Amino acid sequence: MVQCKKCKLFVSVSKDDTVKCKGGCEVIFHRKCSNKQFLQNQYCDDCQKTKTLSPVEDSRITINPSEASGEKVLVEVNKKLEVLYKLEKKIEDMTNTVEFYAEMYQTLFQYKEDSQKKIKALEEKNIYLNKCNKALEERVQELEMREKEKNIEIHGLEMRSDESTVAVVQELAKKLDLNPNDIEDARRVGQDKLDVTKPKTILVTLRSKTARNKWMAARKGNMITNNKVYGNGNDKRVFINEDLPKYKRQLLWTVRNKLKPKGFQYIWVQNFNILVKKNSEDKKIYNIRSEEDLNKFDDGK
Repeated sequence: MVQCKKCKLFVSVSKDDTVKCKGGCEVIFHRKCSNKQFLQNQYCDDCQKTKTLSPVEDSRITINPSEASGEKVLVEVNKKLEVLYKLEKKIEDMTNTVEFYAEMYQTLFQYKEDSQKKIKALEEKNIYLNKCNKALEERVQELEMREKEKNIEIHGLEMRSDESTVAVVQELAKKLDLNPNDIEDARRVGQDKLDVTKPKTILVTLRSKTARNKWMAARKGNMITNNKVYGNGNDKRVFINEDLPKYKRQLLWTVRNKLKPKGFQYIWVQNFNILVKKNSEDKKIYNIRSEEDLNKFDDGK
């Protein structure tokens, strides 16, 4: 990169509109910095005076003894000195260019160091914010579980047009030898399903967590069907599950999709904990708290 002879700004020969002197100096001008005379003959003022066409002209002084005179010697010496002068100017330009790049390097080096300090500070801040975010997520999850710790979900219970959902659930409670008065509220939730054989879920709110635990215990020893509740001959099963927070539902879905193909026969939920076991012979039960816990099964164990 070289400088414009007039404005002293660095120019890019490939990008800027420039004109190069055809003389021995080979200096470069911006076209806008050039005068008419230079644009016509493309010789700078210095080269116009000396008409030096090549900076690498032979610097040896050759004098014919038969024609030697003081005047001729001076002319020849001046020519050679002019070559040296042009060479000196080029060296000076190169020195300026090197100094410019040295200054730019120092600036860029300082910028790099400052950037690295900022990046490190941002990384540390990001780690801190991630910890805060994780703590907040855990707190929100805890609050969600507290909100749902008195709830249960009933799946597969036939839906009737004139039903009283609370009355239906109270009838189910009697069939399971549970206290109907523990039922605080019961309602159908979710969207209507295209398959009419799959009724909407019933969300039941009980009066205490203890009551919920009794419902969850009662389901283990009973195979509940629609016929048991309505006496209508419908033997489709009714399932009683915990009311899980959204993140737990998503995790349960992920666990089932990843572990069932690996041969895990038992995947269930107990007190909001997602538990898995390979088979009936396997005594080890795994508690899956996050998707990261599934990495331990990637080796096929």
